[in-house]
Amino acid sequence: MEVLTSRPSALVTDIDGTLSRIVARPEDAVVSEGARQSLRQLADQLALVGVITAREETVARRMVGVDSLSYIGNYALAQDEAQAAWPRLDQAKSRVRQAIESLPCVTMEEKGLTFALHYRNCEEPGVRERLLGLVGPIATEEDAKLLEGKQVVELAPRSLPDKGAAIARLAEDQGLRGLVFVGDDLSDVAVFREIARRRREEGLPGLSIAVIDGETEPAVREAADVEVSGVGEVEELLASLSLELRKDGGL
Repeated sequence: MEVLTSRPSALVTDIDGTLSRIVARPEDAVVSEGARQSLRQLADQLALVGVITAREETVARRMVGVDSLSYIGNYALAQDEAQAAWPRLDQAKSRVRQAIESLPCVTMEEKGLTFALHYRNCEEPGVRERLLGLVGPIATEEDAKLLEGKQVVELAPRSLPDKGAAIARLAEDQGLRGLVFVGDDLSDVAVFREIARRRREEGLPGLSIAVIDGETEPAVREAADVEVSGVGEVEELLASLSLELRKDGGL
């Protein structure tokens, strides 16, 4: 991949819907051993291989299971920053739990600094709209913002950086030139745009790769440079990239 010939270079990826298939229960998501092996090899071949996710860093490390990667959990917002930025987190969770009692098919996933409401298992129509109607006012009153993804709504402190800001900070701290990012959801669009900005304003090579499935939002496809179809093709991409770099002696 030509982008990675500009040293130092990095490959950064999302987890859910990218390295792991989206499942009914988020805690059941897994990263395949084949993907792990490719990531281990790539970590030895590139200046940096990283994972950025809305999950907590400890959870991301456990899911991916490759110690040599760089992990950015909660979009790079530190625990002490979050506690200072959103002291009403517990109150917001309590209010939301009560609000969604009328939607028993919705499940709450606690992420430490944020929490997500999954409606993938809901069969009745209009659940998304009902859910947003219930939790939107609470988010406003509790100084939170709503982040939407594939059949999920997340509540987060207003000061939570988006993934684009987290990637920009990582690239600056590491002095990165070549940058490849792989993601699948609306939260990844900010990274696609940051890569485009680096290319346009700084002349730095970058490539954004969208992982496409039946739930992909149009904005994701529009912002990405190229597409792959599903997690299986991501696994193939990682393996072929590692092989290519091995032939070239690493970067």
